[in-house]
Amino acid sequence: MKTILLVEDELLLREGVQETLEVHGYAVIGAADGIEALDWLEQTTVSLIITDLVMPNMNGAEFIEKVREKYPSLPIILASGSTNTVRTRLGIESIEVLGATASITKPFKSKDLVLMVEKLLSEASA
Repeated sequence: MKTILLVEDELLLREGVQETLEVHGYAVIGAADGIEALDWLEQTTVSLIITDLVMPNMNGAEFIEKVREKYPSLPIILASGSTNTVRTRLGIESIEVLGATASITKPFKSKDLVLMVEKLLSEASA
């Protein structure tokens, strides 16, 4: 069973996405921010990360940068709402700069997220 680390500060969204992924056969570890997620990465092997961009304590860009230092090939999906506003606020040109493998814009359809997860996991194991 593949384990996914889900980093999302909004509890209801985190629980909803976690439930969706578990229904599709994945083990999911939920974390409320990048600091908690980094602690999980020290304790557990994960196959893929899904992270929010705007979070307290450590934003998604900082989190991805830290993950890339230790896990350069780990697939990471960046989930973000109103991308242009977020880019402007964080002073970045595009999400590709962040080192994410893929991105999805909130609100997203569960089906779209699951397809993206399946695609990235199959590419990672190929």
